[in-house]
Amino acid sequence: MYQKFLLLVFSGLVSINAFSQSSNSELTNVTRDMINLGGMRIPTNGNGTLFGIKGPRGNVVGNPYLDSTWHTGSIKLFQKIGPLGREGDSIANVPLRLDLHSNEVEVQVNNTKEIRAVSGNQVRFFTIEGAERRVFMSTRQFRSEDNLQGFVELVLQGRISLVEYAKLNIIKPSYNEALGTGTKDTKITKSIQFYVVKGNTLFPIGASRKKLLESMGDRADDVEKFIKSNDLSLKSRGDMAKIFTYYNSL
Repeated sequence: MYQKFLLLVFSGLVSINAFSQSSNSELTNVTRDMINLGGMRIPTNGNGTLFGIKGPRGNVVGNPYLDSTWHTGSIKLFQKIGPLGREGDSIANVPLRLDLHSNEVEVQVNNTKEIRAVSGNQVRFFTIEGAERRVFMSTRQFRSEDNLQGFVELVLQGRISLVEYAKLNIIKPSYNEALGTGTKDTKITKSIQFYVVKGNTLFPIGASRKKLLESMGDRADDVEKFIKSNDLSLKSRGDMAKIFTYYNSL
């Protein structure tokens, strides 16, 4: 028995010596069996090969901002802040942008590289000024079955209003080392969801004509004819604004 063991070990050593002289990074089945029988194992990466596939690290593609560009705007807070006697609930005419991932409104201080962040939970609404004034309202002011977090943008105001919610999507790397396929990059994308505002409740529409018409009540037939005759799309912000403008004019 002892002699048999020595023979196996000797066979294993011979195999290891042969392996070291080979430029091939993969073990043959015979070599692997001989090494294992001798109680000596070569660590692998789990798929039977000694070496992995070396390549560049993945990158983060995209960013967590609704718009990474700084825009002049104003912020309205839920509560007053500041020293006694000088409290205020507004921050006016400052460069700002919205971080969807952290739910923070970032403020650029005095046009420098210094950045301050205001928690979205403290902001009632904020505006972005420009050719078209944009208003973003905290979802804390509304009820919703989706339990939305962050802000909705007011698209059109009326008897029933239309708002838009931007959702952040993080797509993890799909790289398969064994096959050398997929991507090492992490991708950040945004998707848009439309909501109807009735009172203080948000009702999701998506691209569902049925849900949209249900929100129009007894004017649903008129609105449906308007959509068909004008070939309007429920995925288009401009077309959705036309639909709600028409409804609120009835």
